[in-house]
Amino acid sequence: MDSLKVRTGQISLRILDDAGEERGIFKFNPSDIEAAKRVLALQTELTEKETEFREEADKCNTVEEKVDLMDKYVTYYEQVIDQIFGEGSSQILFGNARSLTMFIDFFDGITPYFEKASQARIAEARAKYKKSNK
Repeated sequence: MDSLKVRTGQISLRILDDAGEERGIFKFNPSDIEAAKRVLALQTELTEKETEFREEADKCNTVEEKVDLMDKYVTYYEQVIDQIFGEGSSQILFGNARSLTMFIDFFDGITPYFEKASQARIAEARAKYKKSNK
């Protein structure tokens, strides 16, 4: 039987913990335009949520209230990441860590993959356009 290989653009990254031990393999597709849109929207939301978090944190009267607030935001972002990249993705990425800065590291780490995929799509479209106009 013949076969057909469809290139989706999915990549796999080994995720290491602070000790250098492999936590798992994180798979995502930076060539997927819908995934790119969701990631960009989430990055914008992260900036907005940071402002919201600071405002709410200023209203907290105790350390316990601030910790609960931070836990609320971490849980929210873990859920959103699992919705975008698949159930269990946040566990692979972050393990049991509970910090807001880990999301910034995550987005800083994957953004270049989306940028590179976007540049490749544009270059491919330009090449096809030039070919068809000859």
